Amino acid sequence: MSYAWREIIPTQTGVFSAAWIIDAPWAHPIWSQYLLALYDLTTPAPEVGTVFFYMPGAAHEFVLHALDPERLIPKDAPIHGSGYRPLIPPNYGYQLKADSDEAALARVQELVDGIVAQKLSPDTDFRSLWNKLLADAYPLVH
Repeated sequence: MSYAWREIIPTQTGVFSAAWIIDAPWAHPIWSQYLLALYDLTTPAPEVGTVFFYMPGAAHEFVLHALDPERLIPKDAPIHGSGYRPLIPPNYGYQLKADSDEAALARVQELVDGIVAQKLSPDTDFRSLWNKLLADAYPLVH
């Protein structure tokens, strides 16, 4: 059975970010958990560093990583500071346009819901489907 939980990540900078842990053991024979992280690209924060825009008008970016299967995160545990270890490179990443943080959150939540419902796989073998679902976004992972 798949499940996911979300946390709005507190920041000192005022930059909106959110993270999901998605447990989808059906998606891959070795790793079962994934981290999806969503970031606001438009709030100025000098301590964050330079933001690279690959898409004109992009407001948010998300990345999806498989997690190290030896460091699974317990269900509903806090995500921020949990010690998760993402596998590199990410499975997916996109810059997208959104009118607000809430709109970006809702759009990404739909993707998470699709994974939990086993209608969308987080595995990289499904890149063409992700690119179709996010045809209006810029793919960061090729």
